[in-house]
Amino acid sequence: MPYKILSALLLVLATVSCGQGKYRIDGRYTAPDGTPVWLIDRNSNDTLAGTSVLEGRFSFEGTVREPTYMYVGNGKERVHLILESGVAKVDIGARTASGMPMEDLYMAFHRRFYGFSRNQKEQKAALADSMVRANPDNLAGALALEDLAYVDTTLFLSLRTLLSKRMQEFYLVQSAYDAIQLENRTAPGRHFTDYLIPGGNPDGTDVSLSTYVGQGKFILLDHWASWCGPCKKEMPHIRKTWEDFHGERFEVVSIAVNDKREDTLEALQELDLPWPQILDAQRLPVDIYGVKAIPHLILFGPDGTILRRGIRGEEIYSAVADALGGK
Repeated sequence: MPYKILSALLLVLATVSCGQGKYRIDGRYTAPDGTPVWLIDRNSNDTLAGTSVLEGRFSFEGTVREPTYMYVGNGKERVHLILESGVAKVDIGARTASGMPMEDLYMAFHRRFYGFSRNQKEQKAALADSMVRANPDNLAGALALEDLAYVDTTLFLSLRTLLSKRMQEFYLVQSAYDAIQLENRTAPGRHFTDYLIPGGNPDGTDVSLSTYVGQGKFILLDHWASWCGPCKKEMPHIRKTWEDFHGERFEVVSIAVNDKREDTLEALQELDLPWPQILDAQRLPVDIYGVKAIPHLILFGPDGTILRRGIRGEEIYSAVADALGGK
């Protein structure tokens, strides 16, 4: 969106009252008559209102005390909306919402922000910086800051201090902040954090991360799941690394997360992995180490120090080779 249009939206937003006001949502949804549509607070998951589809349309009316981040829809078929006083047009099939000033402002930012490629981090950071500074006490600024968290954590932390206290406590900003703090606590150079997996060994006995990590060997820990295609694509790289380096100084350990035990065991039979396996970890290591997606590999030193995180592909072999000082 051109800069002049975005600036105009900023001016419009500045004139909007944050007090209680009436809202109306006029919606389209290509679904059978009688299909329910809900208006749900994204933070609390409380249902604010419900209605149903009639001839491809639905509507809501009510009052709102302050702008609130909402879902409009049914299950996974839903649209995000910053609800405030005014009239919104929502199309669930097209995943669009418009008409409310703060929503229009944020979506103008969102389209520009994600219009940049992954390599255009400086442009993304500059756009988010401008957006947050102009909107330190509203949801448009808070949502823009949350988008920035996955691009530039240092700038995120700096801009977060400019937000009002209530926007710092907005759940998406708080969640991003907590994730960054967790990542910092488990970054390379930090000592490992131990945890116990009851029944995590294939024979059903308990196992801890410290069963392997911090015991005098370099450990390559592979977070994976039977349903994860990319995880399986990494296995040849991991196997090559294990074949060339395993022994007194190095071992691979795979840990199944967010997976059913029977599915993990079935996949292990097919994959025939020769290194130690931990089952039934579910979300525990993901939460402790801030793993955002799998596969995720962590290389630990012999004393349990985290050496590398997030290595993929051919980098797996080279990272281990470098840590061991070459083959």
